[in-house]
Amino acid sequence: MIDSISILAVIPARFGSKGLPRKNILDCAGKPLIAWSIEAALKSKYVTQVLVTTDSEEVANIAKKYGAWVPSLREAYLAQDQSSITEVVKDVLNNMATGFSYDLIVLLQPTSPLRTSEHIDAAIKTYIDKKKFEFDTLVSMYQIDSKCLLAFGVDKDSGHVYSHYDMDLKNPRRQNLPDCYTPNGAIYIASTDNFNGFYSKNNIPFIMNKDVSIDIDCHKDLKKAIKALCK
Repeated sequence: MIDSISILAVIPARFGSKGLPRKNILDCAGKPLIAWSIEAALKSKYVTQVLVTTDSEEVANIAKKYGAWVPSLREAYLAQDQSSITEVVKDVLNNMATGFSYDLIVLLQPTSPLRTSEHIDAAIKTYIDKKKFEFDTLVSMYQIDSKCLLAFGVDKDSGHVYSHYDMDLKNPRRQNLPDCYTPNGAIYIASTDNFNGFYSKNNIPFIMNKDVSIDIDCHKDLKKAIKALCK
């Protein structure tokens, strides 16, 4: 706990995955993929409770084996490809057992096995130190090549290209481009009070290195993560 703030870590792990079947419980460097996130959350100095939300009894049993709390199985309508993580988290908060309440929610996707307890604690501290408004949220990110700002689209009617961004294209020198970042899916933080998602007008960035920002979506990603974890 930090500053008497109670924090619930939520790890969403539905069973279905089209790109990589049974993804969340596949072996990853000697343990189920989800175990890396559970263990990182349990080692956090600030997280009060670690909860896994899943629609699968098999995933639930594995999560419990590694020390997570699985109060109940998720409804099937919240475990579809189109199900939003916002609705999943709202469901967790709405169905929280009597007597359990938390100030912050930290979402940890199981597809980020290189995210450690140190990253989690640093992100929590960043959020608490920088939060100014009730609806401030935190999203972990890593820096990407700023040349993405030179991306173009093609107008379907005229056939001409147009810039996706308002850039001075007369002299688009790379060193003049601003730094760019993209979410890596590892850590999201928000207040549980009137929770309405992790993206807001007041997003606080938590910058992580690219080499620990692997977000597993396919076999190639899994191989990269295993290689990194086995170093």
